[in-house]
Amino acid sequence: GIGEAASIKYLGVTLPRDLSKLFDINYGPLNLKIKSDLHRWNVIPFLSLNSRIESIRMNILPQLLYLFQCLPVKIPPKQFLEWDRLIARYLWQGKKARIKFRTLQLKKEKGGMGLPCLKDYYHAAQLRPLVCLCSPSYTAAWKEIEGTTIKGIPITALLSDYKLREEQQIPENSITGSFFMSWQELAKTCGVGDTSKIMRWCAYDSDFAPNKIDNRFKLWISKGLTSYHSFVHKGIFQSFETLKKNHGLGKDDFFRYLQVRHYFNRNFKEVLRKSESSFMGVFLSLIKPRSDSRIISKLYNAIQLSKHGNTEYIKKKWEKEMKIIISQEGWEEICQLQWVSTRSNTWREFCWKNIVRFFVTPIQRRYKNNGDACWRLCGSKGADHFHVFWDCQVIKPYWEEFHKHIENIFNVSIPFKCETLYLGNLQMDTWTTKDKKLLAILLATSKKAITRKWLKPDPPTINEWIEIVFQIYVMEKISFSLQIELGTFYKIWTKWTEYVKPIRSDFT
Repeated sequence: GIGEAASIKYLGVTLPRDLSKLFDINYGPLNLKIKSDLHRWNVIPFLSLNSRIESIRMNILPQLLYLFQCLPVKIPPKQFLEWDRLIARYLWQGKKARIKFRTLQLKKEKGGMGLPCLKDYYHAAQLRPLVCLCSPSYTAAWKEIEGTTIKGIPITALLSDYKLREEQQIPENSITGSFFMSWQELAKTCGVGDTSKIMRWCAYDSDFAPNKIDNRFKLWISKGLTSYHSFVHKGIFQSFETLKKNHGLGKDDFFRYLQVRHYFNRNFKEVLRKSESSFMGVFLSLIKPRSDSRIISKLYNAIQLSKHGNTEYIKKKWEKEMKIIISQEGWEEICQLQWVSTRSNTWREFCWKNIVRFFVTPIQRRYKNNGDACWRLCGSKGADHFHVFWDCQVIKPYWEEFHKHIENIFNVSIPFKCETLYLGNLQMDTWTTKDKKLLAILLATSKKAITRKWLKPDPPTINEWIEIVFQIYVMEKISFSLQIELGTFYKIWTKWTEYVKPIRSDFT
């Protein structure tokens, strides 16, 4: 019978009699399934890097995310490392990685590929119940069972008050204890520090002396004045008159108001400024009324931002080779431009690969005793990305002719630089959206003409470039037709079709 069974399965989660086996009995079979899936998918020859990342996001992540949400158990760090190794081996098909794993995990506009970071999703999923407990508008049966207070003190008030939490002696192996452990770990990961103190409640704050001798602060809770953040509106501590009007404070509360304001100005003024642009800002927005949608997604994005991951090391390599300085704003625009070229993920991935230096150049192959001379026989040694894609004298005429065509098409003057024509760092504030789109496509195809002649001594030609543009033109036309947006398609391509009509009438 059920009473004698070693375990039972409920809603996809296995519950063993011995709860110490909760992790192994649930994650063990899932790990075997993940390994089997990745091994099976790995033999599919036509999967691109982007497709492999999407398969992780759409197939592997949901399976793990379900358990992350359902099981409040600690996952050992070595398990996340094992998952990362499995995924990395699958992404690169067992070969040496060309791009750092943490770079792939960055958002696309930051220069990454949006590969899910399982550890960050785990933290976000573990924190979701805590957000729901702290949110006044979230209602559920489990919330009533768990309760929103511990010994009469709201969980929100305990979150950032370690001294107060210690006094309550919350067992670590309890559900609430696991929530607090997740919070502590995440606070450390995100560098929350003192910014979390803005969540303390003036009625319970262990460092706010007046609440020890005056219970009136507890009466403010029913009026909606709870955390110190509740006293703030648009970054400013509200006046007493405003609080009287909105929260019903009486004249006899004025001295208490002065006590709270003095304490706030002394301890939280700088903290408030930091919290608005950090992980805490997102957390505080989620526990507000009617903010309980897409909680895990919002927490995950906040965790990612707080880690300050970037592709600065890639930018520095380009700067060193080109002997220039690329502004941070310029680099961000370069990264974003790669994902707006066409509707094809294959082309977007290709554009991204150019920016992150995916392709192997002679200077990288020199360690395999292949030499570092340019394969175009230009006589240059130490051929790096800058040389292969731009500075080689063999392909200079190609770029010069391409540059002339671009200026004629858009009737603008564009600097003849690698930074502008290859990386796409252009001042496009005055450009229309359709012209930006067309330019992004033309820049992408100019690079494809080079990679199609990879390891060959002869340079690409303008005719080859035009042919590649035609291939994209056909596919984009089909794509826009399916979306019943042909009018938009013709608006984007008008300048190009008018320009090449004398030599290529098939652009219609």
